[in-house]
Amino acid sequence: MSRTATLLSLALSLGTAAVLTAAPAAAAPPAGPTTPSTEAGSTTSATSESSVRPDGARTVTLYSGPVRVQRGAEWLPVDLTLQTGPDGVVRPVAAPHDLRLTPTGPSVRYAEGGSAAVVWPAPLPTPQLDGPKATYRQVRPGYDLEVEATRAGFVASVRKDGTPTGPAPDLKLTGNAEALPDASGSLTEAESAVSRVVAAAPVTTDAPVPFDTTAQTTVRNTDTSGDPDLRLGSYDGKEAARSYLTFDLTGATSADVRSATLDLYQTWSASCRPRAWEVWTLPAGTTVGPKLRWANQPQGDRLRATSTDTRGNAAACAPGWSSVDVTGLVQEWAAAGATSGTVMLKAADETDPLSWKRFASAETATVPHLSVTLG
Repeated sequence: MSRTATLLSLALSLGTAAVLTAAPAAAAPPAGPTTPSTEAGSTTSATSESSVRPDGARTVTLYSGPVRVQRGAEWLPVDLTLQTGPDGVVRPVAAPHDLRLTPTGPSVRYAEGGSAAVVWPAPLPTPQLDGPKATYRQVRPGYDLEVEATRAGFVASVRKDGTPTGPAPDLKLTGNAEALPDASGSLTEAESAVSRVVAAAPVTTDAPVPFDTTAQTTVRNTDTSGDPDLRLGSYDGKEAARSYLTFDLTGATSADVRSATLDLYQTWSASCRPRAWEVWTLPAGTTVGPKLRWANQPQGDRLRATSTDTRGNAAACAPGWSSVDVTGLVQEWAAAGATSGTVMLKAADETDPLSWKRFASAETATVPHLSVTLG
C-alpha cells in the first residue's frame, strides 16, 4: 500500500504510537525563488541562508527541512510557538499546516489536502503553553496530555503525572485513513510516553531533498520522517536505530569550502556517560526517502566523523547542540559538483544500552543543519 492515505501503528514508546498521513490533493508547491534579505550580500530560501563576512568569506547554512513558510508573496520563518488567539483557539505562530488546539483536542488540516485529529471524549482543560508544547494537566487522574506542534502536523502523548487511579487513555487518530498493524515491540526508555501518536503530512516524492528520518528494528512498516526525533543506538542492547539526513547542496558548491560542521540538537541520552556515535556516507548515487525501513536501508560505505558528545539525560549533560567537523566530506561533495548529500548517524556500539540517543529532527524548532564557510 502507498504511503498516502495510510494510518500505521508505530511503537516508539511505552505504549502504542501511530503515524497518520493523508492523501494530498496535489503536489506541494515549489519552495519559490531565493529571496534577498535586508542585509547586503545575504540571501535566504525555504531551506537555506547565507551571508558574507567582513573578510569576504561566505557562510552558508543548509537545513534538513524547510525553515520558512510562504504567506502570500512573503516568506516567514517557521515558528512553532503555540499561542492563544482572540477566538480562544491555540495555534502555532507560523507553521506549514493549519494546526489548531481546541477543548475537543488537537487537529490539523494539511496544506496539500487531508486532515488528522485526536478527539478527546470530554472537554479538555486550558493547556499550559511552553514554546511548541501544550500540556493539559490531569486529563485523567495521574495522566497529562501533551501536544507538540511540528512542521508536518503534531505529536500527542499521554504521560504519567502522579498516581494513576485507572488505566491510561489510549490515543487514537482520526482522518481519511485506514489502520494497518505494525509488528513491533515497545521501547523502555526514560521519560517515554504511555501512549503516543504522530500526525504528519505525506511526503510527496520518493527521494525528497532535504529530508531526515530514522530506521529502527522495532518499526517495520512505518515512515518516521514526520517524527520530531532522530534516534540512534540501542535502548536494550538488542534493538537498534540509525538516522539519515539529506541536504540540498546547491548553495555550497560555488566556491572553495574552508570549513563545515554538522550541527544537531541532542535532546536525550541514556546516561551522561560519553558514548561514541558516528557519521557515515552512503555509496555514490544512493538516495533515501519515506520508503526507508530497517530492512531496506542502505549501508554506510565510509566513516567520516566520530563524536562522544552526550547530552540530554540530566542537568550534568543538559540538552544542547552537538557539532561534528565534516569539512573533508563537504569539500568532496563540492569538488564533485554534488547537488545533494546524505549522511547516516549510528552508534559506534549498537549492542550497548547506553548508546541510545535522540536528536531533534527537521520537525522541531531546532532543525539539523550543515554550517559551511566558503572561500
